[in-house]
Amino acid sequence: MPQTLPAARLEFIAVMKRETSTTEYPRFLAVLDAMIEWSLARPTMVKFRPDESENGKVAFERVGSKVVFWTATPRKHDRPRLELLPRAARLLSEDDRANATLTLNTHSREELTVEDPLRIGFGALKNQAARAAVFDCMDQLLVVT
Repeated sequence: MPQTLPAARLEFIAVMKRETSTTEYPRFLAVLDAMIEWSLARPTMVKFRPDESENGKVAFERVGSKVVFWTATPRKHDRPRLELLPRAARLLSEDDRANATLTLNTHSREELTVEDPLRIGFGALKNQAARAAVFDCMDQLLVVT
């Protein structure tokens, strides 16, 4: 289990490299680095969570609550995926969850229902506008969680 963010990032990269084409690899790495940069820019709100960061996962939790805010997971035979509030999204209000689902659906090929986990593939997040919209959504979720 990686105890540091740099170690977790390297493990994510190693797993992703095995499962990702050479053309997609730098784009997905840029997505991961943008996610980490977004998180590090909010040190009073989220922090790296080492106990959730295994098997190549990178996770950040809400400061003071131990609630995992986001995880990035490299996946076998598929693109890496971002999930927001794993195991805690059900605690969102109906409106907050619907807004988050709408944002993710707007930028993803995978259509989520309000019962689905709040997730989006890195393929969608390669697009700067999609990534900005998801970051805005994450900022909103920070306010309500």
